[in-house]
Amino acid sequence: MRAVHKRYLREFFPAMFGYVVLLFLSVTWLKTLEGTWARALVTLLPVVPIAFVIRAMVRVIRDQDEFERRIDLEAIAIGGGIGGFGFFTYGMLLNAKVLPLPSAESVAIWVLPVLMGCFGVVKCAVRWHYRAR
Repeated sequence: MRAVHKRYLREFFPAMFGYVVLLFLSVTWLKTLEGTWARALVTLLPVVPIAFVIRAMVRVIRDQDEFERRIDLEAIAIGGGIGGFGFFTYGMLLNAKVLPLPSAESVAIWVLPVLMGCFGVVKCAVRWHYRAR
C-alpha cells in the first residue's frame, strides 16, 4: 500500500469512529435538551468528523497519481449521477403521490450516505473495468 493511501486510512478511520461516537452521543443528549441553540449544537456535533472524512478524501485524490485520479473522477461522476438520478426519480414519484410522503429530514439525511455509497460501489466497478482491459 502506498504512503498516500496509508495516510488516508490514518485520517479516515479516526474521523469515522468520531462520527459514530458523536452520533450516538448527540441522539442521546437530544432527548434531554430544551433550548434551540443547545439542540442545534448537539445535533451538528457529528458533522465535524464528516468534514474530516471529506478532507481525507480530497487529500488522497489530490495526492494520487494520474491513473488513480482518473478512476476516482470517473467514480465520482458516475456515482454522483446515479445517486442524483435516484433522488430525482424518488422526488418525481413523491410529487406524483405514487409513494407515501416522508418527512423532509428522513430524505435529506440520506443524501450524503447514498452519494458516498454510490461512489464506493462505482469505484470498485471502474477499477475492475480498467484491470480487465
